[in-house]
Amino acid sequence: MKEIELKFEIATKDIHDLKIFLNQWVNCDQAEFESSSKIQNNIHELKLFNTYYDTQDYYLRSNGCGLRIRGTQDKLNKQFEITVKHGNKAIAGLHERSEYNANLPDDHLDLTLLPSSAFPKDCNIENLQKMLHPLFSTHFDRQTWLISFANSEIEVALDQGEIISNEKSKSIQEVELEIKQGNKHDLINFAIELSRFNLHLFSQSKASRGYRLLKNAPVNRTPFTLQFKHDLSSLLNFWQQNEEYALENNDLAFYQQLLIQINEILANHDIAHESEFKQWQQAMTNINSVYDFAYSPINTVLKLLLVARLNKE
Repeated sequence: MKEIELKFEIATKDIHDLKIFLNQWVNCDQAEFESSSKIQNNIHELKLFNTYYDTQDYYLRSNGCGLRIRGTQDKLNKQFEITVKHGNKAIAGLHERSEYNANLPDDHLDLTLLPSSAFPKDCNIENLQKMLHPLFSTHFDRQTWLISFANSEIEVALDQGEIISNEKSKSIQEVELEIKQGNKHDLINFAIELSRFNLHLFSQSKASRGYRLLKNAPVNRTPFTLQFKHDLSSLLNFWQQNEEYALENNDLAFYQQLLIQINEILANHDIAHESEFKQWQQAMTNINSVYDFAYSPINTVLKLLLVARLNKE
């Protein structure tokens, strides 16, 4: 199946208000025509335990694939699932990729449960199974809300936990919005509703962060090229990756220069006439913190509007 989702980071101070908002949305949205027990079925709390696998030479990673085994525990039981994802297309924090899942009786690998189309072309699945070994793990608590919005159903997931590799760890504090039924237009518009909680678009999957932690690889700058002036998708990814670099390194001078470059390009784009861009322009003239501006609703909304424009083209 195809997975389409928006990923965000969220600050600890904003989690409580976000949860209240989502609880109220679910209850108000359904109270008119569903029982309270049904409403509770649209809010879940889970514990997720994930182990990611690859070969010694990162065969799956080099072919654009990610493989994990997930244990999911709720109040009643624990279930296991094997997943392969590949073909990731990411623009800022919007991720689209193919996903293949199969239930497992326990936490042992069994690639034969997945179709051959889940793996790289001409992959020898039997040999691959023998060569795989665990690389890193992620453990986190997940709370989900199933939201009806416009013509779509959107699952909002709040994840809090950590990525672990070689006795090193990185925190997970993310919000994911995934289309269960519907369209990207509704997904982006609901994300704009949630931007009031200071969400920061995030281009890195948990798997990509795990590989970085495994290799002790930093978040790098992306150099500017003239292509960005004519290609909105490339411009958004340039902006997003360099913003994540600035956040990781708390590099205010670099971030201010980045935003000047973005402003010069967008001033010649048709979005320059929109009020959201003018508000963003005004705010960027007085930045004292990478974090505060990157997580601000003004910054997030502008990027989401640009992502929306790309999905109209």
